[in-house]
Amino acid sequence: SSGINAEWPLRPGNLKTKLMSAADHAQKPHSVQCLNINYSDAGLFGLSVVADSEEVGDVLHSSIGVMGSLKSGISDEDLAAAKNKLKLEIATQREVSLMGLVGLDGLLSVSPSTTAQALAAVDSITSEELAGMAKAIAKSSPIMVTLGNEKQVPALKELL
Repeated sequence: SSGINAEWPLRPGNLKTKLMSAADHAQKPHSVQCLNINYSDAGLFGLSVVADSEEVGDVLHSSIGVMGSLKSGISDEDLAAAKNKLKLEIATQREVSLMGLVGLDGLLSVSPSTTAQALAAVDSITSEELAGMAKAIAKSSPIMVTLGNEKQVPALKELL
């Protein structure tokens, strides 16, 4: 049986990402989300993983594998699907709040003032740019923070 992937808040249309699907083999509830916090020329990029202590190692390995696969690029189909999901998120956030585009500035290195400009900026993202960003992130020094039962959490060097 497939594990339950709980993500809050639910995304528009319950869109499931590859990252969320990375650990579908887990038998117990888990959550895997990408974390991206940026400001000017500094930022924090990573994964937020919540899993049962017995399955946390598997969930971490699977999730890091999905992120690592981005270094070799993605298919045009996957890129188009990701862009569409991001555009839906932007349009939804913009409709709900004017703060919806604040994090987009760092992601796209632009300051879109309208929803149309933000959507056009997303459309301009290429697979090569994505692969370049993934390679740059992979070269950075990773850290890991744990909370809770750490007995089954693999060491960072075992995950990379």
